[in-house]
Amino acid sequence: MDKTKIILNILKENIVYVLPVLITFLVLFNFVIPQFNKSLKAIGRMNNTKSQYEQVKEQYDALKAQQELQNRQKKVVKDGKVVFDAPDMKFSPDASFAPLFELVLTIAQHSGIRIRAIDYDYAPQEDMIFAAKIDGYNVCELNMVAVGTYTEFQTFFKSIMKEQYLTNLAEVELTPWEKDKKVLIAKIKLRLYTRTIAD
Repeated sequence: MDKTKIILNILKENIVYVLPVLITFLVLFNFVIPQFNKSLKAIGRMNNTKSQYEQVKEQYDALKAQQELQNRQKKVVKDGKVVFDAPDMKFSPDASFAPLFELVLTIAQHSGIRIRAIDYDYAPQEDMIFAAKIDGYNVCELNMVAVGTYTEFQTFFKSIMKEQYLTNLAEVELTPWEKDKKVLIAKIKLRLYTRTIAD
């Protein structure tokens, strides 16, 4: 008996065992391995999609935060008035108030009141905008002592309120002068606002 016949006899005798192994190998080779490769590709696509989703979500979150900041900044405007915008100022935020100081002094001069003393507070704790600490928005409270008649103060306050820039007349205390009751001595707290955000 040659070797070939011996091998064929062994196969015939063990066909019951060899056949399931062959079938399993064929199934594995034709179905399982391709499905496994497809699964690997699908996992790769899913990871790629997840990475793209995370990038888009980061961009969305950044845009949402920027929009919320812009919305908060827009809320600073009230009563049709605008915040004095000085985005190109090369000085400190405090220096951005110079045009508004000049405006207040001009209104005072035109109304006829005389300013006897003035103090500048760049951190008025009672002010809502200062307390909110909105980046780029600045507040200055002018504490003034002024002298004038009823009519002059009326003209001054009306002119301040008609001005296009946002101002807050926080406090006014009027006292008649002892020597002439027609003359008033006024303690005034006037808050001014500027914006120094570069666009």
